[in-house]
Amino acid sequence: MKVSVLVGSRNRPDVLRRCVATALNQDYSDLQILVLDDHSDRYRLDEIIQAEFHDPRLRCFRSEQPLGVAGGRNFLMQQASGDIFCVIDDDACFAQTDAVSRLVETFDAHSRVGILAFKIINHVNNKTDLRLPFNRRQRRKNPRIMTQAGLVSYFVGTGHAIRRCVIERCGSYRADLMYGEEELDLSYQAIEQGFEILYVPEIAVLHYPQPSVVTRQKGYRHQELYYHVRNRFFLAYKYLPARYIPSYLSVWLITYGFSAAKSAALGEYCGGIAAGFKLLRQLKRTPLSRQAIAYLAAHHGRLWY
Repeated sequence: MKVSVLVGSRNRPDVLRRCVATALNQDYSDLQILVLDDHSDRYRLDEIIQAEFHDPRLRCFRSEQPLGVAGGRNFLMQQASGDIFCVIDDDACFAQTDAVSRLVETFDAHSRVGILAFKIINHVNNKTDLRLPFNRRQRRKNPRIMTQAGLVSYFVGTGHAIRRCVIERCGSYRADLMYGEEELDLSYQAIEQGFEILYVPEIAVLHYPQPSVVTRQKGYRHQELYYHVRNRFFLAYKYLPARYIPSYLSVWLITYGFSAAKSAALGEYCGGIAAGFKLLRQLKRTPLSRQAIAYLAAHHGRLWY
């Protein structure tokens, strides 16, 4: 199987170099690396990376308008020729040289699995923290789930792999979400179509979070919070059966409300709520089937919150 490693970036040449270097250092032979400069206004990342890494497996592109996280991934998938899309953030890097080999072996061994969730190791202020497809309560209750491969209900976008057939059947990332929750949206669609999502702790990605480069709109300083709040309305109304919606939105609005208060971002918070209600009027509900809900309930899915 051919693997396409996809990396989107904006105004981050240094971390992008590190990410691309670890991708090119993979020991898997049938590999291509595609890099998108998502309308950087301080650099030409496509030219910088292409000039620094003289490798026929590497292709670089530039968008003349900001596409966002989801839109950028969609663009790269359209350019890619792989049977598998391996997506990694620009401020992350592969922890092993055999990561791609391992993901191919895993897909070969599990025909029903459509998406692989990697183990994400965050490095912030000389401390490490894990970002995994389990909430903290589940981790405290059963610490072994962090070290054992198993079926899950979503994946962390920082590092993951998707079969091309999943995108062909479910459609690409929803570009109008712009930032946040696009992975949950795709997870719901994949599960509805009968695909499984497998957490593979043997494939690790090191993540060094950088200051946001999300394009600011409406004068907001914390644009990510605005999108997170708005997009939770989208997910709840679009996919969840009615009985789950009140508790789901209540928990997330309280959570984001505390974040907004701490960061003096009440404008973004209220703006996200207003945009969320506006979005509901434009959406057609397609609640998940009983089979999909049963999968979520059995595999660490988020239903009530």
